[in-house]
Amino acid sequence: MLKWSIATVTMGGTLEAKLAAAARAGFRSIEIFENDLTFFSGRPRDVRTMTQDLGLEIIAFQPMRDFEAMPEPQRSRNFERARRKFDLMEELGTSLLSICSSVAEDVIDDQARVAADLGELADLAAQRGFKIGYEALAWGRYVKDWMQAWDCVRLADRPNLGIVLDSFHACVRKNPLGPIAQIPADKIALVQVADAPAIVMDPMSLSRHHRCYPGQGDFPIADYLEAALATGYRGPISLEIFNDQFRGAPATSIARDGMRSLQVVAETLEARREARGERPLALAPALPAPAKISGIEFIEFATSPQESDKLTTLLEGLGFIRVARHRTKDVELYRQNNINIVVNREQDGFSHSFYLVHGTSLCAVTLRFDDAKRALDRANALGASTYFGRVGPGEALIPAVGGVENSLIYFINDHPAGRSIWDQDFIFEPAEQKQDELQTIDHLSNVVRRSEFLSWILFYKSILGFKDEPQVELADPYGAFFSRVISSQDGSVRIPLNIAEGGSTGVSRFIDSSGGGGIQQIALSTQDIFGFVERARARGVSFLNIPDNYYDDIEARFDLPAATLEKMRELKILYDRHSGGEFFHIYTTMFEDRFFFEILERRNYDLFGAANTPIRLAAQAREQDQAMQNRILFEG
Repeated sequence: MLKWSIATVTMGGTLEAKLAAAARAGFRSIEIFENDLTFFSGRPRDVRTMTQDLGLEIIAFQPMRDFEAMPEPQRSRNFERARRKFDLMEELGTSLLSICSSVAEDVIDDQARVAADLGELADLAAQRGFKIGYEALAWGRYVKDWMQAWDCVRLADRPNLGIVLDSFHACVRKNPLGPIAQIPADKIALVQVADAPAIVMDPMSLSRHHRCYPGQGDFPIADYLEAALATGYRGPISLEIFNDQFRGAPATSIARDGMRSLQVVAETLEARREARGERPLALAPALPAPAKISGIEFIEFATSPQESDKLTTLLEGLGFIRVARHRTKDVELYRQNNINIVVNREQDGFSHSFYLVHGTSLCAVTLRFDDAKRALDRANALGASTYFGRVGPGEALIPAVGGVENSLIYFINDHPAGRSIWDQDFIFEPAEQKQDELQTIDHLSNVVRRSEFLSWILFYKSILGFKDEPQVELADPYGAFFSRVISSQDGSVRIPLNIAEGGSTGVSRFIDSSGGGGIQQIALSTQDIFGFVERARARGVSFLNIPDNYYDDIEARFDLPAATLEKMRELKILYDRHSGGEFFHIYTTMFEDRFFFEILERRNYDLFGAANTPIRLAAQAREQDQAMQNRILFEG
């Protein structure tokens, strides 16, 4: 097994909290970042004792900056500085000092001088049984690429001097990764891993604020690690992440995500070897393979007996019919074709607790798997805990894991043995199914706190086997709106994850009114949106008001028939077109500022109508602003 490590700079909080979080997540080694030691109130030997008590090994002390190829008197001071660091390392009980390439303005552009200084330092380190690792910073003044760092290490030629490889610096500069495999394994001092999004930004700013775990960004981390392991290197693989959101989140969750990301990248590497007919490397304990998802079985709303009428009135206006009641609980099933919506009014248990925190809102989603047990086993292996709710005699026991803001994701089998959960738990009543109405749950939009955005991307990708698409940025009247779509491999479940910047954005208002993140948008498909909207309006459903200017713009952009455009204007239906496909959609007004339904019709169109998102956000902001003004006038 490989030795998974994490640098203390990756997590926020005190050094004590970071060490405890790393150990709890399953790490057995750690890099001590210099600032963490500087801010620590005890002595380095106290850190050594803490790590030993937690079962952690300190594999490196880092970084030493601006050391090599400096003129006098700075050169002499640097060697004195190194001796002091050796004293700290002695107390810490670690043997590797990591040096990053100099960014100092007065550094000398001379590879021979770099090699000479590194060699002399390695000789001093050898006297105390220490090793030196040299790393190329992507913004180093002269040494910027791993190939240059390797040339310096090779030229210095000391047995205790090696190169520190860092995926961020290699990938951000688009260094070739394949040739890494030619480095002798014993000349690699440490392998560090960090991903990052593919955004246009100078390398130093990207590094200091936007690094992330493997699978959360866009760098070819598996290619990088494959090349490093091809050398025969089997030393520590260490996460070194600089990220503002990571430092602002609990260290426990960040450490857990780090371990989860390494487990999944190891799984990817083993799968590549298996596909090539090569022997496994046993990089980590094998994970159960992701189970196949075939869709959403039901969504569940938490509400109360006093507030449920408004919700059920909306559902009935959208064409849903109450078809069954739970045998022992105050729970009802509303159905329409392939869409099941559970309304839970229970006064104790999970749903009630969720309602007390978030109000009437969507509290659970149930996914269908070809093997729900394997899906749950994988979730448990990746650190997700299983939840079982209260059940009565003979009722279905449905396992779940925690979702966004303590919601639940239930796991059920696509083709259950014996009776279905509906037959076990519900008493059905006669109900006539309406025709030509809503067909399926097309997608669910999930609002998350900015500090949790990357964590939830990793959750869906690692635990559920989802894939993701590049992040998009859209305009909100009160700030910036960012969205990244994740979906099951077959596309049957699609979830745009949304965050925003700005205190009055639609996302921020949702978080304020709901007491946190959650599912804000439920998109339902129909085969006749015009007929559906007419019938829904007649049943009293209120839809978002879209200004006439929007339709003037649509008329100028698209060659729509006049009658179609006029009907869209009358009913407030929005439109988009892409690659010959057409998309018609409409939004209900907000339900108590918490969630809304989108009704859509796809005609060979597979996107989400992102061009219309700013229109929707502006209309919702107007609606909410007007409601606020009305409340002020009423209360005044």
